[in-house]
Amino acid sequence: MKIELRLLNCLLLIVPLLAWNIVLGPRLTDPRIASDAHSPQWLLIGENVLRIFVFALPLLLPLQLSDTWSKAGLAIYIVGTLVYFTSWLPLMLAPGSAWSNSATGLLAPRLMPFLPFLGIALIGHAWPYGLISMVFTILHTWHGIQNL
Repeated sequence: MKIELRLLNCLLLIVPLLAWNIVLGPRLTDPRIASDAHSPQWLLIGENVLRIFVFALPLLLPLQLSDTWSKAGLAIYIVGTLVYFTSWLPLMLAPGSAWSNSATGLLAPRLMPFLPFLGIALIGHAWPYGLISMVFTILHTWHGIQNL
């Protein structure tokens, strides 16, 4: 992994995910989604520290689409982002539905960010970013499980 600050970097790919969370995150008010009350402090700290890395490290990853791995990464990123966005919709549009009250429905928005993050790791040729994203997703999901 070559670390070099470039104008065209993978931070551009984080912007839609970050914007989605900032704009629509406040609409997810169900305590099973939004509460920190049932999670130990070490889990919350670990999740938040890794969140900073997952959202900041793409600044150092070049946005390159010149080879097979990066093109596959772009496909995974696009599909993963759409799946991630879609996982929020039932929770916002039909919060009383069976899906929105199931463990799968409640945890889907916590699990699905891994797909766009995996795409970013492939585009930026950065397996360490993929590993950090995986650990973040595990902690993020574990945090969600604490509220079920």
